[in-house]
Amino acid sequence: MTTELTVAQQELADTKAEIAELQGLIDGLEEQVREGEAAEEAQQLGEKYGVLRVAQLRQEAAERKLAKAEAAELARRRAAAEAAARADMVELSDAALAVKYAAALAALDDLAAVCVRREDAMREHLAVFADLGMKNVIANAPPQHIFALDGEKFEVGTRRPQDLVTRATAHVFRVRALRDAPRIGGSAHPVERVLTAWAGMSERETKAADVSGSLAGRLVEAARKGMTEEGF
Repeated sequence: MTTELTVAQQELADTKAEIAELQGLIDGLEEQVREGEAAEEAQQLGEKYGVLRVAQLRQEAAERKLAKAEAAELARRRAAAEAAARADMVELSDAALAVKYAAALAALDDLAAVCVRREDAMREHLAVFADLGMKNVIANAPPQHIFALDGEKFEVGTRRPQDLVTRATAHVFRVRALRDAPRIGGSAHPVERVLTAWAGMSERETKAADVSGSLAGRLVEAARKGMTEEGF
């Protein structure tokens, strides 16, 4: 509340109190006149009428001053509310969202592209290994096509882009408690286990987080800290 508004409110309160006091005196003098008392009371009554009228005019002035002060205070509060909203919404505007959305699209597209490249590369190298009769080949008949390389197994069809993109989206849904989250499997994906290991979570902790429903939060937290960029 501004000083002007406070002063205007006090002035109006003071004039109202003065008028109430004058009215009390006038009522008493009027009653004395009705009782036929001395002319002195009648003269005082006339003077008080004049004082009362002046006080009433001062009240009207105070009311106008208060109305202007209230209007100014309302305008100030409205301007402050708009400024506060502007300060927040600049970072939350459609333009700002578009930047984040574009980054998310690019990241998910990159993920999908790597998954596609992985599938193509696995099929290509598996065919070469099979032609050369190498021990790297673990299975090469439907429904399994698997080869081993440097202690890691690579199985065709297990890192599909649609699966990983869906899982990434579903984890964000869970962290943000959004409705209609995409459905994903009930256990951590091998790629997610690599991320949790990089974040310092043991396999036991990962399983426990998966059961408790906190895995999504741990994954998103790790991603936001940039652990994937540092580790791969």
